[in-house]
Amino acid sequence: MKKFTILSIALLILAATLEYPQAGQSQRAIGQTATPQPETPQPQIIQPQIPQPPTLQPPTTQPPTPQTPTPQPKAEDPKNLGYVSPELAENFSQQQIDQINANVETLLLTQSCARCDLRAVKLVNLRLKNAIVTGADFSDANLSGSRFEISDFVNTNLARADLSGAELIGARISNTNLRKANLTGTNLDGADLRFSDLRDANLSNANLRNANLDGASIDRASMGGTTMPDGRKNQ
Repeated sequence: MKKFTILSIALLILAATLEYPQAGQSQRAIGQTATPQPETPQPQIIQPQIPQPPTLQPPTTQPPTPQTPTPQPKAEDPKNLGYVSPELAENFSQQQIDQINANVETLLLTQSCARCDLRAVKLVNLRLKNAIVTGADFSDANLSGSRFEISDFVNTNLARADLSGAELIGARISNTNLRKANLTGTNLDGADLRFSDLRDANLSNANLRNANLDGASIDRASMGGTTMPDGRKNQ
């Protein structure tokens, strides 16, 4: 009995001895358990936004819109030419032609049309007496065979005008542009041509008897057969 008791005590001591190292290891494991540390907040890094340049779209090239030409009245179209020479009508708009025609009507009705636009008119064999056309523009006009008795052409433009065979007896034509005018056979007896420009004009067989040519320019004028103011006839 005594031996059994001693044996039991020895077994208990042995068992206790075997359990002790495991308990120590458990305590060490507990001691080594990491204490949770509070997380340090990391600063938020804000990336700067770099603006992107706008994408340029190439300009859209539109094909040119074809322009429709404005129809012009044909020179041979007589609908509104009136008194304007057909061969020169293409140089004028219809509005200008209408105005010239209106001016001719005024001249025929009143014998007067000062400073009027009468360019390129065709008034062949016209008969006017004491007409007043001071400052009017008769450039390129066809007045051949017409009669302007004692009429006032002061400061008018008769450049390139056709006055062949016309009668301008006693007419006042001072300070007038007659450059390149056709005065072939024109009767200018007693006409006042002072300071007029007759350069390059054709005065062949014209009658300048008693005409006043003081200050007039007759450079390069054709004067074959012309009767001069003193009655002398050029050869």
